[in-house]
Amino acid sequence: MPFSLPLRLAVAATLLPLLVACESARRWVPDFMEPYRPDVQQGNVVTKEMVDQLANGMTRDQVRFLMGTPALVSVFRQDRWDYVYLLKRGVGSEVQSRRLTVFFKDNRVESFESDAMPPEALADNLILGRNPKSVPKAPPKEEPLHSRDVDPKTSLEITPVTLPPVGP
Repeated sequence: MPFSLPLRLAVAATLLPLLVACESARRWVPDFMEPYRPDVQQGNVVTKEMVDQLANGMTRDQVRFLMGTPALVSVFRQDRWDYVYLLKRGVGSEVQSRRLTVFFKDNRVESFESDAMPPEALADNLILGRNPKSVPKAPPKEEPLHSRDVDPKTSLEITPVTLPPVGP
């Protein structure tokens, strides 16, 4: 007994949402049928400028003020702080992972290890998903200052008008 057209459409309408939820169906499902997948950010955003300011001999409070509260502090190794950052894009398979580890001795920074960190402007663009440019634009060139006695358009000297004194 062949299935009628309305029954076929009802079965397809019921099974299609279930197939969209399957990860294996992502390859052949049209883009407009895919669910929204947000970007996932975890951990501390650490920039190159922050790492450049980090120095041996800093106290724990100074490091916390500069870098923020560490993502990982081990109960067994309290002389080590780990700043970990993970960014997983919802669209595509891009995953960014960076780590900074700070080692303390007598409550002062003894040493630290860091992955290559992006500059602050680049980090903002990476988080926002923009296409970052490696080199920022140069600031506009400033025009030289002119005195009030020189016309900036023609560079001619202007002679100020002197008025005769008033009164007897």
